[in-house]
Amino acid sequence: MRRVLSVCAVALLLAGAASAAEARTHKGRPAKPPAPAAAAAPQPKAPPPGPPGGRARVIEKVTDDIFRAGNGNWWSLFAVTKAGIILVDPISVDFAGWLKAQLAERYPGVPVRYVIYSHSHWDHVEGGAVFKDTAQFVAQDGFRRNMDGRYPHMPGDMVDRNANGTIEIEEIQIPSNEHPGICGMPDFWFAHQDRNHDGHITSAEYFADIPPPDITYSDSMTLTLGGMTVKLIFPGKNHADDGTVVYFPAERVVFSTDFPADALVTTSMRSFPSACGAFDEHPMSEWIRSYRTIEALDFDVLAQGHGAALFRKSDVTEGREYFEYLRDQVSAGMAAGKSLDELRRTLMLDRYKDWANYDKLRVMNIEAAYRNLSTYK
Repeated sequence: MRRVLSVCAVALLLAGAASAAEARTHKGRPAKPPAPAAAAAPQPKAPPPGPPGGRARVIEKVTDDIFRAGNGNWWSLFAVTKAGIILVDPISVDFAGWLKAQLAERYPGVPVRYVIYSHSHWDHVEGGAVFKDTAQFVAQDGFRRNMDGRYPHMPGDMVDRNANGTIEIEEIQIPSNEHPGICGMPDFWFAHQDRNHDGHITSAEYFADIPPPDITYSDSMTLTLGGMTVKLIFPGKNHADDGTVVYFPAERVVFSTDFPADALVTTSMRSFPSACGAFDEHPMSEWIRSYRTIEALDFDVLAQGHGAALFRKSDVTEGREYFEYLRDQVSAGMAAGKSLDELRRTLMLDRYKDWANYDKLRVMNIEAAYRNLSTYK
């Protein structure tokens, strides 16, 4: 999740498929078929008006059976079938409660059967317990590892600086102070997550509002519910180390979160990435691999966990080309013996000067690439 984490702070404020559902995995574990659901195809009611004030909450059509649900610039996705609903990312406890009420209003008697987690960062996956009465939870294997008590993979350069296995306020303040509004988190987020107020956020506290996955997979997995096929794909390490790309092949729709589009993205993906933690402590080669994984899919519509617009495969290609250009330019400078300070001053990345956040993040992207390429040979 490359993103504006000060904005992210505001975001705080499937028991399974029908008997016809199938789940098959590659290097993963198969899902148990859940209890049967109503056979009749759901007929949606007219949508009720959104709540007054607060963050904008909307439901928007992607295809006849696939919809996005928005909480400001945070988006989930759901697919409606005759056997139940597949939901990707509950986002937060409050939003999940709102969304469950919306689904009950629009599709009476049609339960959520699967909740798919896009990755383990809290600001997209809290609130799943709202659907636990009917749903099974699905994620990539790394999600379960991140929940096992270790210091989880964190966005925004919020790493375990003192190596004690818990999150302290300094570990969110340091990146916040170095890159205000881009990395880290504000103090009130720490106060919210430090549930017993002892000055440490444990793994249990961090994941308190996130039910663990019932079903996990390694490389890829296929779910079938009510005649709809969904493919789950681990693209590689990028913003997260446990990300899932959700692909609806018949509908030609792809959904993913925080990659390729981070929280800086609104209507265009021509936006410099936040680059916190030298690209989230993952090699640039893994980011490029992740772009290519999505590019290899056959789709028309790319829906994202951030951004008001729907995107296309060409947007993914442009993002990958930017990463390759940045890598090549910084690598060439390093090979020529240029220091990081010299690259900051002389490498202008002119090809991308019209992209959003060029002035704000050009230097930070160069620094991140330099440190990344120095670390991951």
